[in-house]
Amino acid sequence: MSTIYQHSGSPVQNQRGLTLVEILVALMISTFLIAGVIQLFIGSKQTYRGHDALSRIQENGRFAMDRMSFDVRMADYPNDTPDPNAVQGTNNSITVQWNDGGAISRAYSIRCSGGGTPPCANGVPATLAVDLGTGAGPQDLIEGVDGMQIRYGVCGASTIYMNAAAMTAANWQNVCSVQIDLLLASLEDNMVTQPQTYFYQGANVTATDRRFRQAFSTTVAIRNRQL
Repeated sequence: MSTIYQHSGSPVQNQRGLTLVEILVALMISTFLIAGVIQLFIGSKQTYRGHDALSRIQENGRFAMDRMSFDVRMADYPNDTPDPNAVQGTNNSITVQWNDGGAISRAYSIRCSGGGTPPCANGVPATLAVDLGTGAGPQDLIEGVDGMQIRYGVCGASTIYMNAAAMTAANWQNVCSVQIDLLLASLEDNMVTQPQTYFYQGANVTATDRRFRQAFSTTVAIRNRQL
């Protein structure tokens, strides 16, 4: 004998959907999860931008210091009598000359992108340019230069470092070392959470923007002028 099973209701009557409260709870949980993922992405991106900016600044700083130091050391080579024109400059530019089988000169200065002297428009950092004395004019060497200060070591009984305004004609031929201070900044703003305080030229300085900055300093002895 066969048994016949009867269903008490239709399949549609036995199905249940989500209530409005359950939908709202699910949406709220999803919103929190998505917000967390977005926050993690933004944090990771900001960290990457910070590391990338710092790496660029350090690389540019080392390159600029090495390049300038090499040329400054060569000033006045191989003269036995100091040439007053072998080292000339201002507080933020310097020109050196020597002879290495032919007359060579190097002129370093800072300028705004596209020309002009700092401070540049909208607080954008300047570039460090070098004129190789070939007639081609200044060529950009590194970007992101927020300041450069050059002081000249005049040798005598002791070495006295002076800025260009205090130099006399006699001082220039007695320059035996050069002190270079270079301040580099990130090209992009909003790299730090608040204006950075940095040490530059013997003092703490607080920025007016949120660019990342790092100072570089070196003292270079002129090899042919150890007076």
